[in-house]
Amino acid sequence: MGKFSRTGGKSLIPIIAAANLIPSPGGGNFQGTIADKICWIVPRVNLQKQAEENFVSPYFREQLGYEHKIRANNNEPNPSKGTSGYAATYQAIVANSNLHAQEFQCHRYILVLDEFHHVEEGGSWHKALQPLVDRAVLVIMVTGTAERGDKKQIAFMPYRQTTDGMTPDLFDSEDIRVIRYTRSEALREEAIVPLHFEWGDGDAEWVDKKGERRSVDSLAEAGDYTGIALSTALKTGYARQLLTQCTDSWKSYKQINSRAKMLVLAPLISTAKEYLKWLNDLGIKAVIATSDDSKKAQADIKKFKKEYKEGDGKAVDILVTVAMAYEGLDVPAITHIACLTHIRSTPWLEQCWARAARVDREAKDLKKTGLIFMPDDQPARDCMAKIIAQQQSIIREKEQEQYDRNNGKNGEKDNSKSSKNSDNYNIPLNSNLTRSRASDLSSGETIDYVETAKIQSAMQEAGVAGSTIQMKRFLDAYNQTTGETDSEQIITTKEILTPSEEEKIIRDKIENYVRRYTAISKLEHKAINKEIFNFFRKSRKEMTFEELRRVWRWLQDRYPMNN
Repeated sequence: MGKFSRTGGKSLIPIIAAANLIPSPGGGNFQGTIADKICWIVPRVNLQKQAEENFVSPYFREQLGYEHKIRANNNEPNPSKGTSGYAATYQAIVANSNLHAQEFQCHRYILVLDEFHHVEEGGSWHKALQPLVDRAVLVIMVTGTAERGDKKQIAFMPYRQTTDGMTPDLFDSEDIRVIRYTRSEALREEAIVPLHFEWGDGDAEWVDKKGERRSVDSLAEAGDYTGIALSTALKTGYARQLLTQCTDSWKSYKQINSRAKMLVLAPLISTAKEYLKWLNDLGIKAVIATSDDSKKAQADIKKFKKEYKEGDGKAVDILVTVAMAYEGLDVPAITHIACLTHIRSTPWLEQCWARAARVDREAKDLKKTGLIFMPDDQPARDCMAKIIAQQQSIIREKEQEQYDRNNGKNGEKDNSKSSKNSDNYNIPLNSNLTRSRASDLSSGETIDYVETAKIQSAMQEAGVAGSTIQMKRFLDAYNQTTGETDSEQIITTKEILTPSEEEKIIRDKIENYVRRYTAISKLEHKAINKEIFNFFRKSRKEMTFEELRRVWRWLQDRYPMNN
Protein backbone atom coordinates (compact mmCIF):
# COMPACT_ATOMS: atom_id res chain seq x y z
CA MET A 1 0.00 0.00 0.00
CA GLY A 2 2.83 2.41 0.84
CA LYS A 3 4.16 2.54 -2.72
CA PHE A 4 0.82 3.50 -4.24
CA SER A 5 -0.39 5.74 -1.41
CA ARG A 6 2.59 7.96 -2.08
CA THR A 7 1.21 8.64 -5.54
CA GLY A 8 -2.58 8.50 -5.48
CA GLY A 9 -3.95 8.82 -1.96
CA LYS A 10 -7.43 7.44 -1.35
CA SER A 11 -8.37 8.38 -4.93
CA LEU A 12 -6.39 5.32 -6.02
CA ILE A 13 -8.77 2.95 -4.21
CA PRO A 14 -11.47 2.91 -6.96
CA ILE A 15 -8.77 2.23 -9.55
CA ILE A 16 -7.39 -0.69 -7.53
CA ALA A 17 -10.94 -2.04 -7.16
CA ALA A 18 -11.61 -1.83 -10.90
CA ALA A 19 -8.24 -3.34 -11.80
CA ASN A 20 -8.83 -6.36 -9.59
CA LEU A 21 -12.60 -6.91 -9.56
CA ILE A 22 -13.84 -6.01 -13.08
CA PRO A 23 -12.94 -8.07 -16.19
CA SER A 24 -10.42 -6.40 -18.45
CA PRO A 25 -11.88 -4.91 -21.66
CA GLY A 26 -9.27 -6.94 -23.54
CA GLY A 27 -10.50 -10.22 -22.08
CA GLY A 28 -8.05 -12.79 -20.70
CA ASN A 29 -8.13 -15.41 -17.97
CA PHE A 30 -9.05 -13.11 -15.16
CA GLN A 31 -10.55 -15.11 -12.28
CA GLY A 32 -11.39 -12.47 -9.65
CA THR A 33 -14.31 -10.67 -11.29
CA ILE A 34 -17.32 -9.83 -9.14
CA ALA A 35 -18.62 -6.77 -11.05
CA ASP A 36 -19.17 -5.42 -14.56
CA LYS A 37 -18.65 -1.70 -13.95
CA ILE A 38 -17.79 0.92 -11.36
CA CYS A 39 -19.65 4.12 -10.36
CA TRP A 40 -17.55 6.75 -8.57
CA ILE A 41 -19.60 9.51 -6.89
CA VAL A 42 -17.88 12.74 -5.80
CA PRO A 43 -19.04 16.01 -4.18
CA ARG A 44 -17.76 18.43 -6.84
CA VAL A 45 -17.49 18.72 -10.61
CA ASN A 46 -13.72 19.26 -10.53
CA LEU A 47 -13.31 15.98 -8.61
CA GLN A 48 -15.47 14.22 -11.21
CA LYS A 49 -13.09 15.29 -13.95
CA GLN A 50 -10.15 14.32 -11.75
CA ALA A 51 -11.59 10.81 -11.30
CA GLU A 52 -11.87 10.39 -15.07
CA GLU A 53 -8.27 11.56 -15.54
CA ASN A 54 -6.91 9.28 -12.81
CA PHE A 55 -8.19 6.19 -14.62
CA VAL A 56 -6.12 7.00 -17.72
CA SER A 57 -2.95 7.88 -15.79
CA PRO A 58 -0.03 6.15 -17.56
CA TYR A 59 1.72 5.63 -14.21
CA PHE A 60 -1.24 3.88 -12.60
CA ARG A 61 -1.83 1.79 -15.72
CA GLU A 62 1.78 0.64 -15.72
CA GLN A 63 1.84 -0.17 -12.01
CA LEU A 64 -1.53 -1.95 -11.85
CA GLY A 65 -1.69 -3.43 -15.35
CA TYR A 66 -5.27 -2.54 -16.25
CA GLU A 67 -7.05 -1.13 -19.34
CA HIS A 68 -10.18 0.33 -17.75
CA LYS A 69 -11.51 3.79 -18.49
CA ILE A 70 -14.47 5.61 -16.97
CA ARG A 71 -16.23 8.74 -18.14
CA ALA A 72 -17.71 11.78 -16.40
CA ASN A 73 -21.49 11.66 -16.68
CA ASN A 74 -24.14 13.81 -15.04
CA ASN A 75 -27.49 12.28 -16.05
CA GLU A 76 -26.86 11.50 -19.72
CA PRO A 77 -28.54 8.23 -20.90
CA ASN A 78 -26.30 5.13 -20.89
CA PRO A 79 -23.88 6.66 -18.32
CA SER A 80 -20.80 4.51 -19.04
CA LYS A 81 -21.15 4.55 -22.87
CA GLY A 82 -18.94 1.53 -23.56
CA THR A 83 -16.39 2.20 -20.80
CA SER A 84 -15.90 0.40 -17.50
CA GLY A 85 -18.06 2.85 -15.58
CA TYR A 86 -18.68 6.49 -14.84
CA ALA A 87 -18.07 9.30 -12.35
CA ALA A 88 -20.99 11.46 -11.20
CA THR A 89 -21.63 14.11 -8.59
CA TYR A 90 -23.95 13.66 -5.62
CA GLN A 91 -26.02 16.56 -6.99
CA ALA A 92 -26.52 14.67 -10.27
CA ILE A 93 -27.71 11.55 -8.48
CA VAL A 94 -30.33 13.59 -6.60
CA ALA A 95 -31.46 15.33 -9.80
CA ASN A 96 -32.22 12.03 -11.58
CA SER A 97 -32.00 9.14 -9.16
CA ASN A 98 -34.17 6.87 -11.36
CA LEU A 99 -31.64 6.98 -14.22
CA HIS A 100 -28.85 5.68 -11.98
CA ALA A 101 -31.06 3.16 -10.20
CA GLN A 102 -32.05 1.66 -13.57
CA GLU A 103 -28.39 1.54 -14.65
CA PHE A 104 -27.55 -0.42 -11.48
CA GLN A 105 -30.32 -2.92 -12.34
CA CYS A 106 -28.77 -3.57 -15.76
CA HIS A 107 -25.19 -4.20 -14.61
CA ARG A 108 -23.27 -5.39 -11.56
CA TYR A 109 -21.79 -2.21 -10.13
CA ILE A 110 -19.11 -1.36 -7.62
CA LEU A 111 -20.27 1.87 -5.94
CA VAL A 112 -17.67 4.30 -4.59
CA LEU A 113 -18.89 7.11 -2.32
CA ASP A 114 -16.02 9.63 -2.22
CA GLU A 115 -15.89 12.06 0.73
CA PHE A 116 -19.09 10.40 1.93
CA HIS A 117 -19.20 12.52 5.08
CA HIS A 118 -21.11 15.02 2.91
CA VAL A 119 -24.12 12.68 2.90
CA GLU A 120 -26.33 13.59 5.84
CA GLU A 121 -28.32 10.83 7.48
CA GLY A 122 -31.92 11.12 6.30
CA GLY A 123 -31.14 13.92 3.83
CA SER A 124 -31.99 14.12 0.12
CA TRP A 125 -28.61 12.71 -0.91
CA HIS A 126 -29.12 9.74 1.42
CA LYS A 127 -32.55 8.96 -0.06
CA ALA A 128 -31.30 9.22 -3.65
CA LEU A 129 -28.28 7.01 -2.99
CA GLN A 130 -30.08 4.29 -1.03
CA PRO A 131 -31.28 2.31 -4.12
CA LEU A 132 -27.73 2.31 -5.51
CA VAL A 133 -26.28 1.14 -2.20
CA ASP A 134 -28.90 -1.62 -2.00
CA ARG A 135 -28.18 -2.81 -5.56
CA ALA A 136 -24.36 -2.53 -5.69
CA VAL A 137 -22.29 -5.72 -5.40
CA LEU A 138 -19.69 -3.79 -3.40
CA VAL A 139 -19.87 -0.38 -1.71
CA ILE A 140 -16.59 1.44 -1.02
CA MET A 141 -16.87 4.55 1.17
CA VAL A 142 -13.81 6.77 1.50
CA THR A 143 -13.26 9.97 3.46
CA GLY A 144 -10.54 11.89 5.23
CA THR A 145 -12.80 12.57 8.23
CA ALA A 146 -15.42 10.63 10.14
CA GLU A 147 -17.40 13.68 11.23
CA ARG A 148 -19.38 16.55 9.73
CA GLY A 149 -18.87 20.22 10.50
CA ASP A 150 -22.58 20.59 11.36
CA LYS A 151 -22.33 17.72 13.89
CA LYS A 152 -25.08 15.68 12.18
CA GLN A 153 -24.78 11.94 11.60
CA ILE A 154 -23.33 10.62 8.34
CA ALA A 155 -25.46 8.35 6.17
CA PHE A 156 -24.52 4.66 5.71
CA MET A 157 -22.13 4.83 8.67
CA PRO A 158 -22.94 2.62 11.68
CA TYR A 159 -23.28 4.45 15.01
CA ARG A 160 -23.53 3.40 18.64
CA GLN A 161 -24.57 5.19 21.79
CA THR A 162 -21.84 6.22 24.24
CA THR A 163 -21.73 8.53 27.24
CA ASP A 164 -20.68 11.31 24.83
CA GLY A 165 -23.59 10.74 22.46
CA MET A 166 -23.76 8.88 19.15
CA THR A 167 -20.32 7.78 17.95
CA PRO A 168 -19.27 6.12 14.66
CA ASP A 169 -19.05 2.37 15.18
CA LEU A 170 -15.97 1.80 13.05
CA PHE A 171 -15.32 -1.89 13.60
CA ASP A 172 -15.38 -4.93 11.34
CA SER A 173 -18.53 -7.01 11.11
CA GLU A 174 -19.80 -9.83 8.90
CA ASP A 175 -20.63 -7.41 6.07
CA ILE A 176 -18.29 -4.48 6.78
CA ARG A 177 -14.53 -4.10 6.71
CA VAL A 178 -13.03 -0.92 8.14
CA ILE A 179 -9.62 0.17 6.90
CA ARG A 180 -7.96 2.99 8.84
CA TYR A 181 -4.91 4.81 7.64
CA THR A 182 -3.70 7.29 10.22
CA ARG A 183 -1.47 10.30 9.74
CA SER A 184 1.22 8.60 11.84
CA GLU A 185 1.17 5.53 9.58
CA ALA A 186 1.22 7.69 6.46
CA LEU A 187 4.22 9.66 7.74
CA ARG A 188 6.03 6.48 8.69
CA GLU A 189 5.50 5.04 5.18
CA GLU A 190 6.36 8.42 3.60
CA ALA A 191 2.89 8.50 2.03
CA ILE A 192 2.53 12.15 3.09
CA VAL A 193 4.94 14.91 4.06
CA PRO A 194 4.91 16.65 7.47
CA LEU A 195 2.87 19.85 7.74
CA HIS A 196 4.56 22.88 9.32
CA PHE A 197 2.65 25.99 10.34
CA GLU A 198 3.55 29.66 10.42
CA TRP A 199 1.01 31.27 12.76
CA GLY A 200 0.42 35.02 12.48
CA ASP A 201 -1.00 37.10 15.33
CA GLY A 202 -2.30 40.61 14.70
CA ASP A 203 -4.40 43.57 15.76
CA ALA A 204 -7.75 44.63 14.28
CA GLU A 205 -10.07 47.64 14.32
CA TRP A 206 -13.69 47.94 13.18
CA VAL A 207 -16.97 49.84 13.60
CA ASP A 208 -19.79 47.76 15.11
CA LYS A 209 -23.52 47.91 14.33
CA LYS A 210 -24.01 50.61 16.96
CA GLY A 211 -21.46 52.79 15.24
CA GLU A 212 -18.91 52.28 18.03
CA ARG A 213 -15.24 51.98 17.20
CA ARG A 214 -13.79 48.67 18.51
CA SER A 215 -10.34 47.11 18.44
CA VAL A 216 -8.18 44.25 19.75
CA ASP A 217 -4.40 44.14 20.04
CA SER A 218 -4.13 40.37 19.51
CA LEU A 219 -6.18 37.80 17.58
CA ALA A 220 -4.84 35.15 19.92
CA GLU A 221 -6.23 37.01 22.95
CA ALA A 222 -9.39 38.55 21.46
CA GLY A 223 -11.79 36.53 23.63
CA ASP A 224 -15.44 37.26 22.79
CA TYR A 225 -14.32 39.53 19.95
CA THR A 226 -12.43 36.72 18.17
CA GLY A 227 -15.02 36.19 15.42
CA ILE A 228 -15.34 39.81 14.31
CA ALA A 229 -11.62 40.50 14.86
CA LEU A 230 -10.76 37.57 12.57
CA SER A 231 -13.35 38.67 10.01
CA THR A 232 -11.81 42.17 10.04
CA ALA A 233 -8.27 40.83 9.72
CA LEU A 234 -9.18 38.64 6.73
CA LYS A 235 -10.53 41.64 4.81
CA THR A 236 -7.85 44.23 5.60
CA GLY A 237 -4.11 44.78 6.04
CA TYR A 238 -3.39 41.70 8.16
CA ALA A 239 -4.56 39.38 5.37
CA ARG A 240 -2.46 41.23 2.79
CA GLN A 241 0.62 40.96 5.03
CA LEU A 242 0.15 37.23 5.80
CA LEU A 243 -0.55 36.53 2.12
CA THR A 244 2.62 38.45 1.21
CA GLN A 245 4.64 36.40 3.74
CA CYS A 246 3.30 33.16 2.28
CA THR A 247 3.97 34.37 -1.27
CA ASP A 248 7.53 35.46 -0.42
CA SER A 249 8.20 32.06 1.16
CA TRP A 250 6.76 30.31 -1.91
CA LYS A 251 8.83 32.44 -4.32
CA SER A 252 12.05 31.62 -2.42
CA TYR A 253 11.16 27.95 -2.20
CA LYS A 254 10.37 27.82 -5.92
CA GLN A 255 14.00 28.63 -6.67
CA ILE A 256 14.79 25.23 -5.15
CA ASN A 257 11.71 23.32 -6.31
CA SER A 258 10.45 24.67 -9.64
CA ARG A 259 7.25 22.60 -9.36
CA ALA A 260 6.10 24.31 -6.13
CA LYS A 261 2.52 25.61 -6.15
CA MET A 262 0.47 27.67 -3.69
CA LEU A 263 -3.21 27.47 -2.67
CA VAL A 264 -4.99 30.52 -1.20
CA LEU A 265 -8.21 29.99 0.80
CA ALA A 266 -10.43 33.08 1.15
CA PRO A 267 -13.50 33.60 3.40
CA LEU A 268 -15.79 35.08 0.70
CA ILE A 269 -15.96 35.35 -3.08
CA SER A 270 -15.57 39.14 -2.88
CA THR A 271 -12.51 38.72 -0.66
CA ALA A 272 -11.05 36.09 -2.99
CA LYS A 273 -11.23 38.62 -5.82
CA GLU A 274 -9.44 41.15 -3.61
CA TYR A 275 -6.71 38.59 -2.80
CA LEU A 276 -6.28 37.96 -6.53
CA LYS A 277 -5.80 41.70 -7.03
CA TRP A 278 -3.20 41.82 -4.22
CA LEU A 279 -1.29 38.97 -5.87
CA ASN A 280 -1.40 40.78 -9.21
CA ASP A 281 -0.05 43.90 -7.45
CA LEU A 282 2.88 41.76 -6.30
CA GLY A 283 3.53 40.76 -9.90
CA ILE A 284 2.25 37.22 -9.31
CA LYS A 285 0.23 35.35 -11.92
CA ALA A 286 -2.72 33.57 -10.27
CA VAL A 287 -6.20 32.25 -11.12
CA ILE A 288 -9.42 32.12 -9.13
CA ALA A 289 -12.02 29.35 -8.75
CA THR A 290 -15.10 30.26 -6.72
CA SER A 291 -18.11 28.59 -8.36
CA ASP A 292 -18.72 24.86 -8.80
CA ASP A 293 -20.78 25.35 -11.96
CA SER A 294 -18.48 27.88 -13.58
CA LYS A 295 -16.71 26.72 -16.75
CA LYS A 296 -14.04 29.34 -16.14
CA ALA A 297 -13.42 27.99 -12.64
CA GLN A 298 -12.97 24.47 -14.02
CA ALA A 299 -10.59 25.78 -16.69
CA ASP A 300 -8.57 27.69 -14.08
CA ILE A 301 -8.29 24.62 -11.85
CA LYS A 302 -6.97 22.72 -14.87
CA LYS A 303 -4.37 25.46 -15.41
CA PHE A 304 -3.37 25.16 -11.75
CA LYS A 305 -2.92 21.40 -12.05
CA LYS A 306 -0.75 21.76 -15.12
CA GLU A 307 3.02 21.85 -14.60
CA TYR A 308 4.31 25.37 -15.20
CA LYS A 309 7.01 25.86 -17.81
CA GLU A 310 8.63 29.11 -18.86
CA GLY A 311 6.76 30.62 -21.79
CA ASP A 312 3.75 28.32 -21.30
CA GLY A 313 0.69 30.51 -20.85
CA LYS A 314 -1.55 27.54 -20.05
CA ALA A 315 -0.21 26.85 -16.54
CA VAL A 316 -0.27 28.86 -13.31
CA ASP A 317 1.21 28.14 -9.90
CA ILE A 318 -1.23 29.94 -7.56
CA LEU A 319 -4.96 29.27 -7.15
CA VAL A 320 -7.29 31.44 -5.07
CA THR A 321 -10.55 29.80 -3.97
CA VAL A 322 -13.24 29.90 -1.30
CA ALA A 323 -14.39 26.31 -0.85
CA MET A 324 -14.78 24.49 -4.16
CA ALA A 325 -11.14 23.51 -4.74
CA TYR A 326 -9.86 22.59 -1.31
CA GLU A 327 -11.45 19.15 -0.76
CA GLY A 328 -10.04 16.25 -2.75
CA LEU A 329 -7.92 18.55 -4.93
CA ASP A 330 -5.12 16.29 -6.13
CA VAL A 331 -2.18 18.57 -6.89
CA PRO A 332 0.89 17.01 -5.25
CA ALA A 333 3.02 20.03 -6.21
CA ILE A 334 1.21 22.23 -3.62
CA THR A 335 3.84 23.24 -1.06
CA HIS A 336 2.24 26.38 0.45
CA ILE A 337 -1.27 27.22 1.67
CA ALA A 338 -2.39 30.69 2.74
CA CYS A 339 -5.30 29.58 4.93
CA LEU A 340 -7.14 32.91 5.14
CA THR A 341 -10.56 31.52 6.00
CA HIS A 342 -12.88 32.14 8.96
CA ILE A 343 -14.05 28.49 9.06
CA ARG A 344 -13.00 26.73 12.26
CA SER A 345 -14.48 23.27 11.73
CA THR A 346 -11.83 20.67 12.49
CA PRO A 347 -12.86 18.29 9.64
CA TRP A 348 -12.93 21.21 7.17
CA LEU A 349 -9.52 22.53 8.17
CA GLU A 350 -8.00 19.07 8.20
CA GLN A 351 -9.20 18.53 4.62
CA CYS A 352 -7.83 21.93 3.63
CA TRP A 353 -4.40 21.43 5.19
CA ALA A 354 -4.11 17.97 3.61
CA ARG A 355 -3.79 19.59 0.16
CA ALA A 356 -0.16 20.40 1.03
CA ALA A 357 0.58 16.98 2.54
CA ARG A 358 0.66 15.10 -0.79
CA VAL A 359 3.99 13.57 -1.77
CA ASP A 360 5.16 14.98 -5.10
CA ARG A 361 6.53 12.01 -7.02
CA GLU A 362 8.03 14.25 -9.71
CA ALA A 363 9.78 16.60 -7.25
CA LYS A 364 11.05 13.67 -5.13
CA ASP A 365 13.11 14.98 -2.18
CA LEU A 366 12.65 18.61 -3.21
CA LYS A 367 9.31 18.59 -1.40
CA LYS A 368 9.94 17.57 2.20
CA THR A 369 7.17 19.53 3.97
CA GLY A 370 3.94 21.38 3.36
CA LEU A 371 3.86 24.91 4.76
CA ILE A 372 0.62 26.47 6.07
CA PHE A 373 0.29 30.19 6.86
CA MET A 374 -2.55 30.59 9.34
CA PRO A 375 -4.19 33.21 11.63
CA ASP A 376 -3.22 32.62 15.26
CA ASP A 377 -6.70 32.82 16.83
CA GLN A 378 -7.87 30.60 19.68
CA PRO A 379 -10.44 28.56 17.66
CA ALA A 380 -7.70 27.71 15.13
CA ARG A 381 -5.42 26.68 18.00
CA ASP A 382 -8.21 24.50 19.38
CA CYS A 383 -8.62 22.76 16.01
CA MET A 384 -4.89 22.07 15.85
CA ALA A 385 -4.86 20.74 19.42
CA LYS A 386 -7.83 18.47 18.67
CA ILE A 387 -6.12 16.96 15.61
CA ILE A 388 -2.89 16.39 17.53
CA ALA A 389 -4.84 14.79 20.38
CA GLN A 390 -6.72 12.58 17.91
CA GLN A 391 -3.42 11.44 16.41
CA GLN A 392 -2.23 10.27 19.78
CA SER A 393 -5.58 8.68 20.66
CA ILE A 394 -5.66 6.81 17.33
CA ILE A 395 -2.24 5.35 18.03
CA ARG A 396 -3.33 4.30 21.53
CA GLU A 397 -6.66 3.04 20.16
CA LYS A 398 -4.97 0.76 17.62
CA GLU A 399 -2.82 -0.66 20.39
CA GLN A 400 -5.96 -1.17 22.50
CA GLU A 401 -7.79 -2.80 19.57
CA GLN A 402 -4.94 -5.25 19.12
CA TYR A 403 -5.06 -6.05 22.82
CA ASP A 404 -8.87 -6.41 22.72
CA ARG A 405 -8.71 -8.73 19.70
CA ASN A 406 -6.26 -10.90 21.56
CA ASN A 407 -8.62 -10.94 24.53
CA GLY A 408 -11.97 -11.14 22.75
CA LYS A 409 -13.13 -7.56 23.43
CA ASN A 410 -14.19 -4.51 21.45
CA GLY A 411 -12.65 -1.05 21.85
CA GLU A 412 -14.35 2.36 21.76
CA LYS A 413 -13.69 5.61 19.94
CA ASP A 414 -14.83 9.15 20.67
CA ASN A 415 -15.74 11.74 18.03
CA SER A 416 -15.13 15.44 18.52
CA LYS A 417 -17.14 18.38 17.25
CA SER A 418 -16.47 21.92 16.10
CA SER A 419 -18.17 25.13 14.97
CA LYS A 420 -17.68 28.30 13.00
CA ASN A 421 -18.71 31.92 13.41
CA SER A 422 -19.37 34.96 11.24
CA ASP A 423 -20.53 38.59 11.52
CA ASN A 424 -22.06 40.73 8.77
CA TYR A 425 -23.02 43.82 10.78
CA ASN A 426 -19.59 45.28 11.39
CA ILE A 427 -17.40 47.49 9.22
CA PRO A 428 -13.76 46.30 9.04
CA LEU A 429 -11.37 49.25 9.18
CA ASN A 430 -7.83 48.05 9.59
CA SER A 431 -5.58 45.26 10.88
CA ASN A 432 -1.90 44.36 11.01
CA LEU A 433 0.24 41.26 11.29
CA THR A 434 2.25 41.85 14.48
CA ARG A 435 4.08 38.62 15.41
CA SER A 436 4.51 35.00 14.35
CA ARG A 437 5.09 31.57 15.83
CA ALA A 438 5.53 28.11 14.29
CA SER A 439 4.42 24.52 14.86
CA ASP A 440 4.52 20.99 13.44
CA LEU A 441 1.16 19.21 13.07
CA SER A 442 2.68 15.73 13.21
CA SER A 443 4.78 16.05 16.37
CA GLY A 444 2.99 18.90 18.14
CA GLU A 445 6.33 20.75 18.41
CA THR A 446 5.87 24.54 18.78
CA ILE A 447 8.15 27.59 18.75
CA ASP A 448 7.03 30.70 20.63
CA TYR A 449 6.88 34.23 19.25
CA VAL A 450 10.30 35.36 20.50
CA GLU A 451 12.24 32.35 19.24
CA THR A 452 10.34 32.40 15.93
CA ALA A 453 11.41 36.03 15.48
CA LYS A 454 15.06 35.10 16.04
CA ILE A 455 14.98 32.17 13.65
CA GLN A 456 13.13 34.04 10.89
CA SER A 457 15.54 36.96 11.24
CA ALA A 458 18.46 34.55 10.79
CA MET A 459 16.76 32.98 7.76
CA GLN A 460 16.25 36.41 6.19
CA GLU A 461 19.89 37.38 6.75
CA ALA A 462 21.07 34.10 5.22
CA GLY A 463 18.59 34.25 2.34
CA VAL A 464 17.16 30.86 3.33
CA ALA A 465 13.57 29.87 2.50
CA GLY A 466 11.44 27.21 4.11
CA SER A 467 9.93 26.13 7.39
CA THR A 468 10.78 27.79 10.72
CA ILE A 469 10.51 24.38 12.37
CA GLN A 470 13.03 22.87 9.95
CA MET A 471 15.45 25.74 10.52
CA LYS A 472 15.19 25.38 14.30
CA ARG A 473 16.04 21.70 14.02
CA PHE A 474 18.96 22.55 11.79
CA LEU A 475 20.23 25.20 14.21
CA ASP A 476 19.78 22.90 17.20
CA ALA A 477 21.62 20.11 15.41
CA TYR A 478 24.65 22.30 14.77
CA ASN A 479 24.36 24.19 18.07
CA GLN A 480 24.14 27.57 16.33
CA THR A 481 22.77 30.74 17.94
CA THR A 482 21.44 33.91 16.32
CA GLY A 483 21.52 36.40 19.23
CA GLU A 484 18.71 38.68 20.42
CA THR A 485 16.34 39.91 17.74
CA ASP A 486 13.38 42.25 18.05
CA SER A 487 10.36 40.57 16.47
CA GLU A 488 9.31 43.89 14.91
CA GLN A 489 12.33 43.67 12.63
CA ILE A 490 10.82 40.86 10.62
CA ILE A 491 7.21 42.00 10.45
CA THR A 492 5.83 44.12 7.64
CA THR A 493 5.49 47.79 8.61
CA LYS A 494 2.09 48.39 10.18
CA GLU A 495 -0.54 49.88 7.93
CA ILE A 496 -2.26 53.03 9.24
CA LEU A 497 -5.39 54.35 7.56
CA THR A 498 -5.63 58.03 6.73
CA PRO A 499 -8.83 59.89 7.70
CA SER A 500 -9.96 59.96 4.06
CA GLU A 501 -9.40 56.19 3.76
CA GLU A 502 -11.45 55.53 6.91
CA GLU A 503 -14.22 57.77 5.61
CA LYS A 504 -14.27 55.98 2.25
CA ILE A 505 -14.51 52.54 3.91
CA ILE A 506 -17.54 53.46 6.02
CA ARG A 507 -19.16 55.53 3.25
CA ASP A 508 -18.91 52.58 0.82
CA LYS A 509 -20.28 50.22 3.44
CA ILE A 510 -23.30 52.49 4.03
CA GLU A 511 -23.96 52.76 0.29
CA ASN A 512 -23.74 48.96 -0.18
CA TYR A 513 -26.04 48.40 2.79
CA VAL A 514 -28.67 50.78 1.38
CA ARG A 515 -28.47 49.17 -2.07
CA ARG A 516 -28.84 45.68 -0.65
CA TYR A 517 -31.74 46.63 1.64
CA THR A 518 -33.68 48.40 -1.13
CA ALA A 519 -33.09 45.52 -3.56
CA ILE A 520 -34.38 42.94 -1.06
CA SER A 521 -37.31 45.11 0.05
CA LYS A 522 -38.10 46.28 -3.51
CA LEU A 523 -37.84 49.94 -2.54
CA GLU A 524 -36.50 52.93 -4.41
CA HIS A 525 -32.80 53.33 -3.70
CA LYS A 526 -33.09 57.12 -3.63
CA ALA A 527 -35.88 57.01 -1.02
CA ILE A 528 -33.59 55.90 1.82
CA ASN A 529 -30.78 58.16 0.64
CA LYS A 530 -33.19 61.10 0.76
CA GLU A 531 -34.32 60.08 4.25
CA ILE A 532 -30.70 59.96 5.43
CA PHE A 533 -30.08 63.44 4.02
CA ASN A 534 -33.25 64.87 5.60
CA PHE A 535 -32.45 63.36 9.00
CA PHE A 536 -28.79 64.40 9.18
CA ARG A 537 -29.18 67.58 7.05
CA LYS A 538 -25.95 66.86 5.24
CA SER A 539 -24.61 64.94 2.26
CA ARG A 540 -22.56 61.85 3.16
CA LYS A 541 -19.69 63.25 1.10
CA GLU A 542 -19.53 66.19 3.51
CA MET A 543 -19.67 64.09 6.68
CA THR A 544 -16.82 63.38 9.05
CA PHE A 545 -15.95 59.85 10.14
CA GLU A 546 -17.85 60.34 13.42
CA GLU A 547 -20.93 61.57 11.55
CA LEU A 548 -20.77 58.57 9.23
CA ARG A 549 -20.59 56.27 12.25
CA ARG A 550 -23.88 57.80 13.47
CA VAL A 551 -25.43 57.17 10.04
CA TRP A 552 -24.39 53.51 10.27
CA ARG A 553 -26.02 53.14 13.69
CA TRP A 554 -29.16 54.92 12.45
CA LEU A 555 -29.40 52.51 9.51
CA GLN A 556 -29.10 49.46 11.78
CA ASP A 557 -31.88 50.79 14.04
CA ARG A 558 -34.21 52.02 11.27
CA TYR A 559 -33.60 49.40 8.58
CA PRO A 560 -32.29 46.20 10.23
CA MET A 561 -31.40 43.39 7.87
CA ASN A 562 -30.86 39.68 8.59
CA ASN A 563 -27.43 38.17 7.84
